[in-house]
Amino acid sequence: MEPTGLCNAEGRSLKRYYDKCPERYAEYRESTSILIPMFGYKYVPMFLKRTVFFDFQKYEYKPIAEDLSRKEE
Repeated sequence: MEPTGLCNAEGRSLKRYYDKCPERYAEYRESTSILIPMFGYKYVPMFLKRTVFFDFQKYEYKPIAEDLSRKEE
């Protein structure tokens, strides 16, 4: 992928948001579409989010096991 000058806000790049305020960002992410801004997005079934709104898993932040083990210590 070519650089665009814009910061990536998908996948591993979301770590900075989850580190600062994980609960708030998780709630924001659940209720906000990445494609179409709309009210009530958190009530849309997941299969519609994945197909109609293109909210694919690759855009989600998944902490790696190493990060989880550090937090437990």
